[in-house]
Amino acid sequence: MPDFWVVGPIAWDRVLRVPHLPPSGGFVQATDVAERPGGSGANTAMALASTGASVHMVGYVGDDDPGARLRAILSAAGIDVRFVHRRDGHTSEVIILVEPSGERAMCGIWPDLLHTIEVPVEEVAAGDLVHFAAWREEFVPAMTRLTNGGAVVATVPPPTIAPDLPVTYVIGSEAQYDRQDPWGEVGEGAVRAVVVTRGADGVVIHRRDSSLAYPAHQVPAMDTTGAGDAFAAGFLYQIAVGASVDHAASAGIAWAAAAVQSLASIPPPWQAVHGGICDLHPTRMKG
Repeated sequence: MPDFWVVGPIAWDRVLRVPHLPPSGGFVQATDVAERPGGSGANTAMALASTGASVHMVGYVGDDDPGARLRAILSAAGIDVRFVHRRDGHTSEVIILVEPSGERAMCGIWPDLLHTIEVPVEEVAAGDLVHFAAWREEFVPAMTRLTNGGAVVATVPPPTIAPDLPVTYVIGSEAQYDRQDPWGEVGEGAVRAVVVTRGADGVVIHRRDSSLAYPAHQVPAMDTTGAGDAFAAGFLYQIAVGASVDHAASAGIAWAAAAVQSLASIPPPWQAVHGGICDLHPTRMKG
């Protein structure tokens, strides 16, 4: 089993359940308030660690109480936190407004410093899987060195998918892509697949020879926070153990379905998910 390296945000989430999002200039009364660990990088790392895999977290926290708590939570999950850097000032904090449908809106409180983090390329072995849970242009040189060194590199979508993008898989929600056919941006480079998550409408995976649509599990959603992170964890874990892209998609969709039924940013553990994974039957998209 290769090691996983997750590069991305680590945050303390403040969650408000509201009857609806307020309009501009409006007011809404929260019905419940909670605090919990989160951040897309930490969410994915925690999910992967629950599989028993070796996981290294690369990111930062502030020199404050939320930062100490988050490092302790990650470490207690068995995650290597040597590359979770302490920065002067605040840990990232996010306000999340969750509607009754489970959909949410988010607002970061403190300036983002993720672009200042150095990716420990020399520590990554050939065959390891490195996931960039947030896109920063400053990471491209590290991505290039990693792919040239034999690592499997996945990332959320950049603003534009260049033909020479030095990654193996692109994984993100349809709102993160800048065109209807994201594969059209990719040439004959390193990219093997472009994955587009579409919430309740499932997932589309574009490859050079096909574009296949996979259905979502129809489940009641309580909180969609972390669903994309759960999908990424399931997809990448299956890729790491040698499964097909089809089975990886099925695992990611099952984990995302479990995540939306949970009142947490961190996805439920793998043990609560893997027994319910069944291979889905994708449909070929026209075009």
